[in-house]
Amino acid sequence: MERSVERVYAARRGAALAAALVLLALAQSAGSIERLEAEQEIAQLLSQKKKSSADEAVPEATQEELLANRSWALLPQIGFGPQTGILGGVKFVDRDLFGNGTTFDLEGFYSQNSQRTVRLTVATPTLWQDRLLILFRAAYLNDGQRRFWGLGNNDQGPDPASVNGIEDIRAGVTFSWRPFERVSLNVESGWRRVNISDGHGLDDLPFTPDEFPDLTGVNGGDVSPLALSLVWTSRDDIFNPTEGWRLILKALHTNRDLGSDFEYTQFIGDLGFVYSFFDDNLTLAARANGEQILGPDQAVPYWEMAELGGDDTLRGFFPSRFYGTGRVVVNTEVRFPIADFDFFDFWRVRIGGVAFGDTGRVFISDEAIREEEGESARAEVNRYRWDYGAGLRISLSEALVARIDVGFSEEESALVYLAFGQTF
Repeated sequence: MERSVERVYAARRGAALAAALVLLALAQSAGSIERLEAEQEIAQLLSQKKKSSADEAVPEATQEELLANRSWALLPQIGFGPQTGILGGVKFVDRDLFGNGTTFDLEGFYSQNSQRTVRLTVATPTLWQDRLLILFRAAYLNDGQRRFWGLGNNDQGPDPASVNGIEDIRAGVTFSWRPFERVSLNVESGWRRVNISDGHGLDDLPFTPDEFPDLTGVNGGDVSPLALSLVWTSRDDIFNPTEGWRLILKALHTNRDLGSDFEYTQFIGDLGFVYSFFDDNLTLAARANGEQILGPDQAVPYWEMAELGGDDTLRGFFPSRFYGTGRVVVNTEVRFPIADFDFFDFWRVRIGGVAFGDTGRVFISDEAIREEEGESARAEVNRYRWDYGAGLRISLSEALVARIDVGFSEEESALVYLAFGQTF
């Protein structure tokens, strides 16, 4: 009788969870730091627990273990946001597609204001005696109302300086060699095409191609970068780590000989740390990220510059709020569990809370701003930006974690983000 009552309450909690996710008022939808998406996925593959043959046939007595280890999830996204209007979409992920640890991740949504996004990731960690990892990524984005505030750590906000349409198509393949179980050396080849247009317009703002005709990349273009990176992780879990480090170092280069319309070199470093207290009831997480871009004058398109603002950098600012040739950002979080229950007979659901604070800035010379934006450029503000907020983390078994963050800053109040995966 007690077990029956528990299942009824679990079902009610599960139904409430589903309703909350489906009817979420979605202000912004975003993902991880764009240039580190492949490396962050590889770090998860390195932390992924191997399955033994005994795991394949789970007896009835361990049904709860079966739910906790389920590797796939299907999550609808229906909501409303000030930038998107009404939107609908879906995310499907399976982290054990063929029973060998292969990841298949497909996400897409369409909004009332014609924003369209589709992302696909396929990765396998099981080749050549688990020494070789191959990861393929592809994405399509179309946004007719992309806001632009100018270059540098400017004081333009909260109102944007201009608006434009953007069509962004990209694909890339990464080959990784694991000299050790938790270390990978990676080679990545990619392609990206960006088309910039006037778009649909927004609040009588000028169009970016008209307002900033000398801005490098304002007419779009192609880039075909080659990248080398190193990933090391000692974390104890993919979705809800309680201890461990993660280090990512990456160097990327593109030039016209590689089929690119631009020429530059990027260096990125990302270091994260997680540590728990009080029997894992309180977790402190911190991340430091830096980026530097080198290239000839007017050789770096603004949409390839280091960015700040959005769900994975400064959560109290609009996505792509700041652009520069360099970046420093520090993120801190305090995570804590809230609830743990079964969603019908599908997933083990873990809900956690988080309080966060972020700080950072971009770097670019005043001369570069004048060259790119002309006499209308605003002077660079030599100070760090900061924000704070709180959110939820909703894990579905061993398939995915959805995060909902609400960020506050001097420019914005209650910016809401829905994204997938931990912030860092």
